[in-house]
Amino acid sequence: MSTPVDPTTEISDVVRDNESESALAATESELTLLNVGDGYALLFADHAPKGMDLLEFNVLGQAAGERLTDRLSTAAGVGNLAALGASALPKAQGLVRLAPESLQLLTQAGNSLMQSGGQSLGTIVTANGKLVAHARLLPAVGAQGALLAPMLGPALVLLALQMQLASISRRVDENIELTRDVLRAIHQDQWATLIGLHETSLQALNEAEAAGTVNEHIFAPLASRQADLRKFRKLFVDFVRDHLKALDADAKTSRSYIQKNFDQIIADAHGMLMAEFAWYRAQALRGSLISHDAQNLDANERLLTHLVEETKSEHDEAMLEIAHLLAEVERNVRLLSLLPSARSLPFTSKRRNIDEAMAMAEALSASVADLRSQVLPRRRAVAPKVSVFKSETPSKLTDILAWSLPEPAQVLALADANQERLLANNVYLGIASEYFFVADQSELTKEGAVERITPLNDIRYVRFLERPKKGPTLEIITKDENLTFTFDSWAVEGEGLESARRMANLFSSVMNLPAHEQRTDPLMEEILENSKASKAIES
Repeated sequence: MSTPVDPTTEISDVVRDNESESALAATESELTLLNVGDGYALLFADHAPKGMDLLEFNVLGQAAGERLTDRLSTAAGVGNLAALGASALPKAQGLVRLAPESLQLLTQAGNSLMQSGGQSLGTIVTANGKLVAHARLLPAVGAQGALLAPMLGPALVLLALQMQLASISRRVDENIELTRDVLRAIHQDQWATLIGLHETSLQALNEAEAAGTVNEHIFAPLASRQADLRKFRKLFVDFVRDHLKALDADAKTSRSYIQKNFDQIIADAHGMLMAEFAWYRAQALRGSLISHDAQNLDANERLLTHLVEETKSEHDEAMLEIAHLLAEVERNVRLLSLLPSARSLPFTSKRRNIDEAMAMAEALSASVADLRSQVLPRRRAVAPKVSVFKSETPSKLTDILAWSLPEPAQVLALADANQERLLANNVYLGIASEYFFVADQSELTKEGAVERITPLNDIRYVRFLERPKKGPTLEIITKDENLTFTFDSWAVEGEGLESARRMANLFSSVMNLPAHEQRTDPLMEEILENSKASKAIES
């Protein structure tokens, strides 16, 4: 079922032109969007504004549509919903999709919807009132969204599935056309069946849209392909999971795997998208067929509940896995583009320029984000507040770190230092919001490797020593080891010393000794008790 989200986030990106914007403005007082979770909202209005991308209830079939409408009417007139004013809602017109860009802004800490007269307006503001964006929303109806969704049954979730398919099916391949030839070349044996499933499911969806319903004539071609739909979905899901297992390694091993298997990864990712959405369309159309069956409504609703919940759970898991795979591939390919190593990657029978490979990985990532109704996340540039360098921080270094470090990469301080061990070496030492890292300078600039990443919670003690005629020393004692860093003579005084001291203060601010690591002994306890008693008498 839908996962409820904050009911103040009724944001719609359904306005596509000036004409529809005018229609919304003219009827604002009569329109209400009720957030029901997963990026969708119910539209209540006397009539649907022109130009609005709306999925009406009649696509579920007359009986199921009427049942959903009756439940909406009942829910709006009882208990807390009536007290909140929901009983005054106009007619429910259908489902609209919420804008993922606006939802993403609202999930950022401190952002909220501007309020006027107790109602939410279409402007997103920061915690201090600064305008962030205009969200194109209409007045909210309070907290009843989270209460309403569970009362509506699986039909509401099915409606959301159908709206998603209607909005993205024609765009599934638009951004990944570059990879189709690779898929065909790598999976020659599976290609004919895979493209057949893809096109058969698309044809069934198009016929359902043209007919305004789903019947046996439309669903029959898919019904006969159920075994292949599940077989190919499992095949490509397993391919993706195998890649994820291979990439669950250190940075060098992962990057080497991508360099050797880039074409296979891209082909498997594209194949999974085609197999996944062929199966997903078939499941949604089967759900529609069930909802159109007016006989045995109660039994059909139980069947529909099982189908919808199982479909949504399996689909969400698969899309999350492919998103993780492509994010890791894109991160490594972008990093490779910054390094002096190979400027090409293997691609079927030839090698492809790294920039072309990066475009392919990014296109697939963008498609997956779109299919998940999400905004493709972009890594923030590494911009340390404290820079401990003889001169300016090298821009190439911050570019490499942006793709070498794990998220979140909010680097607070970055230093050019030396690590004291058997063989002293030049390193980059950095402290981020959740960890600190040490990277050999040569390894980082040539291979993009960060050798050590340690959680800040592991820091037990920090010592900063200033030395005459030499740069200062920074000692960091962690849960597992003692680390010593020195700075060159440019940090003996002035700005260099001040920056090094401030970095040490950042490390010192997170020193901690957890209770489970603290120890005691009866001998010392007696001494401490006597000491406390003596101090009490003296005071």
